Amino acid sequence: MIALLLLAPLLAALLIIVLRRWPAALGLAGSLGALVGAAGLLWQVRHHPVVRFTWPGLPGLPYGLGATPFTALLAVIVAVVALLIFVYARGYMAHERGKVWFWASMSLFVAAMQLLVLSADWLLFVTGWELMGLASFLLIATWHWEEKARQGAVNAFLLTRFTDLGLYLGIVIILLQSGTSLMQAEPGPAIPLVGALALLLAVMGKSAQVPFQSWLAGAMAGPTPVSALLHSATMVAAGVVLLLRAYPLLPPASLPYIGAVGGATIVLTGFTALCSNDIKQLLAASTSSQLGFMLVALAAGFPGAAVSHLVAHAFMKSGLFLSAGLFQHQNESTLFARISGSGRTAPVALAGWALAGLALAGVPPLVGYWSKDAILAAGLGAGNPAWYFGVAAGGALLTALYIGRSLGLLWRGPARPAADAVGLGLMRAGLLGLVGFVVGGGFFLADVLRFVGYALPEAPAAQLTGLTAAALGLGLGWFLRAADVGTPVLRFVQDNYPIGGGFPALVGRPTLALAAACGRFDEYLHRQVLGLGGAVLALAGRGRRADTRLRQAAAGVGPATLALAARTRRADAGLAAAVQGLAGAFRRAGQLSRPVQSGLVHRELLWTVLGVLALVAALFVSLFRWF
Repeated sequence: MIALLLLAPLLAALLIIVLRRWPAALGLAGSLGALVGAAGLLWQVRHHPVVRFTWPGLPGLPYGLGATPFTALLAVIVAVVALLIFVYARGYMAHERGKVWFWASMSLFVAAMQLLVLSADWLLFVTGWELMGLASFLLIATWHWEEKARQGAVNAFLLTRFTDLGLYLGIVIILLQSGTSLMQAEPGPAIPLVGALALLLAVMGKSAQVPFQSWLAGAMAGPTPVSALLHSATMVAAGVVLLLRAYPLLPPASLPYIGAVGGATIVLTGFTALCSNDIKQLLAASTSSQLGFMLVALAAGFPGAAVSHLVAHAFMKSGLFLSAGLFQHQNESTLFARISGSGRTAPVALAGWALAGLALAGVPPLVGYWSKDAILAAGLGAGNPAWYFGVAAGGALLTALYIGRSLGLLWRGPARPAADAVGLGLMRAGLLGLVGFVVGGGFFLADVLRFVGYALPEAPAAQLTGLTAAALGLGLGWFLRAADVGTPVLRFVQDNYPIGGGFPALVGRPTLALAAACGRFDEYLHRQVLGLGGAVLALAGRGRRADTRLRQAAAGVGPATLALAARTRRADAGLAAAVQGLAGAFRRAGQLSRPVQSGLVHRELLWTVLGVLALVAALFVSLFRWF
């Protein structure tokens, strides 16, 4: 089942890229296959609470995939939300450009999130984390021919790449302490505070927490299904999943830091959502704020409350985004000034927005009521309830305010006739499927949490506070008008508190300028290398010509040398023959003289006497001639 869950969307992405045909059908097939695998895996862990597969990786660092009730539940949520968004996207992208890019990236994104969820070791977790970052960059840049889309993708990439350094440092510390890359079933000793803060930095970037929340607004430049997928159960939720997986290893000293980040994000981005004049920008700020609630619950010591809101938020926020996409498609704008009053002419979109929004505000019996009250109860049970409960209650009021304001803006105003948008049937089908979970999910939320080993914290004071905040915020928010963007303070809040020009001025433009300088330096090196190469080639040409002349000279000397060698060989042969003849003469003379040298005494005496007589005879002859 794990293989089907991971390979179905990945294979769909590959087929879309290779075939470049039927992208929507292949994407839907891959998403449906992932849902079948996730459902089978959830059924499997009911009977075997832990399903794990490991295989050798780096020395001492094996790889592993596995499922527990918690990770299997997350896999099902990702698969369900992704399938319904894919159905919606089939209608949304019917006549849009970039379908191959879009559907391949969406399928890759789902596969990457499932890999992150089912990773049983930290190395595969990082792999899923980075693949998801790549896929999000591609998705935000779907309409890359538009400057806004390119800028949003680059800003998201740069900011999350920077904060991902915290993930690497934190995981290295975990590996050094545990001695293995596998995520242990039993929690080990707590990691040092620096490791926990490094992980928190990664969470702040991925989950768009203050002060790294601005990239999420720029990501709205992508198609609405991209925004829905990023903001619900995948990209931004990955930071909370990281904290939940590492929660048993976090030292108690790190929890106040997590709570401070989450609380600041709840309030600051809640005000940004309240002041926004763009429906998608409102949802982007809302996502950061709602993820801050999850961090507050974790810091308060109640991970079950964070899980409940993670599950509920996946359906609520994706439903809100799909409703916003319907308004956008029917009015060709996301500005409240253009879509105000359109709720009266788009009842399905308004119903989806209202139900998902009321759930987010904490209205019973919708799913958000149970998860929001759980976080308020967690704040009351924390060691510092004044902060945790206070910031959660303030965030609940802000949530109700911006939801009430958006409902009022969508209902009031001139009722313009809706434009004839293509694919509305499929878009509405995907939206209604998500709204069904928003309406009925609250009745099963407590049972689902018990299945994965958590319990929903409860407190009557929390329920009363949540209901009061919802009623007061929705009532007041209904009468709030569009903000005057010319007011400097409102512009500052709407733009996510840009200090010193914000992220584009402080990070984006300097980074791009540095990249341009590096590009120019690379071009300079390239020219120098080409010049050096030309000089070397010229030197090689001269050497080749010298070698040719030397070879030609050698070719002329060769025949003369061969002739001299032939003459020398003939002279040597004649000398050898003369030496051999002289040697033969000496040998024959020796053979003739050998009988004379017999070695017998009387014979030697005879020869001596004969020799003396010959000498005397010769002497007499000489004397006779003399006289």
